[in-house]
Amino acid sequence: MGREGTRQDRRAWKQNQEAVFGNPDFVHERILGLLPEVAGGGARPEWRFEVIRNKAAGRSTLLYSIGGSARIYGKAYFDFAAAAEAHRSLTHLWAHGFASGSFLEVPEPLGIIPEANLVLMRSADGVPMDQRAGSVSLEAALTDARLAARWLVKYQNTAIPGLRAESPCEKLEILKIADAVAKVAAECPEHSSLLIDMIHDLRAVTPKSNTSPQVTPMHGQFRPAHVFIEGSRATVIDVEKLCLSDPAKDVARFCHVLKKTCLEERGDLERADRVAQEFVAEYRAHNKANLENLAYFRALLAFKALAKLLKNRKVDEAQRESMGRAYQAEFERWVRNGTISEMAA
Repeated sequence: MGREGTRQDRRAWKQNQEAVFGNPDFVHERILGLLPEVAGGGARPEWRFEVIRNKAAGRSTLLYSIGGSARIYGKAYFDFAAAAEAHRSLTHLWAHGFASGSFLEVPEPLGIIPEANLVLMRSADGVPMDQRAGSVSLEAALTDARLAARWLVKYQNTAIPGLRAESPCEKLEILKIADAVAKVAAECPEHSSLLIDMIHDLRAVTPKSNTSPQVTPMHGQFRPAHVFIEGSRATVIDVEKLCLSDPAKDVARFCHVLKKTCLEERGDLERADRVAQEFVAEYRAHNKANLENLAYFRALLAFKALAKLLKNRKVDEAQRESMGRAYQAEFERWVRNGTISEMAA
C-alpha cells in the first residue's frame, strides 16, 4: 500500500512540477537572480523554459534559456535528500579542482531551491563526445578520449566525504543478470541455452574479492554523451549518482556505450574501438591498478546488451543480427582476455 501511495505521489509531483518551474514569478524571483550578468540589469530579460527529461524514478532535467545566450540547467528531485546530496557533491567538486579554468571541470553550481527540490547549474560549454566521435578527425577523437580518461582519473582520486559504498550485490549486479535472463527466457525461450552458457562463461572472470581493488568515487553514468569537449577542456555533467565502488565500472561503461552507440547508429565500429582503446590506454597510464576487473565489467555489459537486444522487437532483423554478433564477439573477447590475465597472474 505504501509503495502504491509513493507511485501516486510521484505522479502528482510530475503533473505539478512543470507549472511550478515554468511560473513567471518563480523564474523571476528564484532563477534569474542566480546569474550576476542578469541580476544587475534593469529590465527583465526574455526567458524560455522546457523539460528536457522526465524520469519515472522522480527526477527531471530542466532548461532555462535566458536572454538568448545564458542557459541554466535544473535537476528537480522528488526527494529533497537526493537534491541536497547532488548539490553537495557538485559544489564539493567545484571547490576541489573542477572549477572553470581547470580544464577538467564540472558545471558551475548556482544554488539549490529547497522548497522545490531543485538544483541549478550553468550549462556545460562545448560539444558532447557522442556527437564528436564520428564527425571529427580520428586524431581529434583520440585526443577527446585522452581528455575524458584524465577527467575520470582526477575524479576518482578526489576525496568526496559522505559517499555510500555500493553493496557487493550491486557491484557484481547478480540480481540484474538474473532478471535479464529470466525475461529473455520467458519471451524468447529459443535463446535461453545461449544465455545460460554465457553466464557460466561470465563466472570465470567474476571478481573473486569484494575489497580488491580499493573502491573510489564512481560517477555511475560516465558516458560520451556526458563529456563535453571545448578545445583542451573537458566538462562532465550528470554528477549526481555518486557512490564508492570498483573504479573499473566507469571505465567499462564509457567504452561500452561508445561502441553500443556506434552499433545503433551503424557507424564505424573499428574507429569506435580505436577510440575506446585510447581511452583505456590513457587511463591505464595513470592508474593501472584500478583496471583489475575491467574484463569482467566489459563482458557483463556486452552480455546485458545482448539480452536486451534479443527481446527488443523494435530493431529490424538485419540490425538485430549484426548487433547480436558484435555483442557476442565483445563478450567472448573479454571473457578470453580476463581468463588469460587471471592465468598469467
